[in-house]
Amino acid sequence: MSQKRALLKALQEKKIVGLVEPVKIIGKKRTVETLALLDTGATRSSVDLKIAAKAGLGPITRVARVKSKTEPKGYTRRAVVLGEIEIAGIRKKVHFTLADRLGMRYAVLVGRDVLHDGFVVDIGKTHNGFKLDDIKKDVLQNVEDKNKKSKK
Repeated sequence: MSQKRALLKALQEKKIVGLVEPVKIIGKKRTVETLALLDTGATRSSVDLKIAAKAGLGPITRVARVKSKTEPKGYTRRAVVLGEIEIAGIRKKVHFTLADRLGMRYAVLVGRDVLHDGFVVDIGKTHNGFKLDDIKKDVLQNVEDKNKKSKK
């Protein structure tokens, strides 16, 4: 098989997702739906403390060192919890780091730990511009349109 064919076959087996996607965080208590930023530069996925508590993620399995430019040491330590995430209809078990993402635009950040196996991130899929505010509006509109179609 040629390299081109092998590449095409590999791409066909992957789900194409955008930079911002609706996700479901599935825990022991309930499922929480929200928007997530898909970050191919992040090693691990992270979830806001409030969403983790609401969904019932856990138990804490370990503590991880996470790079941080704002910390004097260059890193911070975060608790890691087990949970599930659903993106584009695909469910995966994942170890989330817990973070206070209150000041962040998105309560969930999906990293390479989830994306590496089964997803291709196409930023053109979810928006026409490059600003995160534009992306969020486009994604919310797409979700709203899909909900209207499914109710018909």
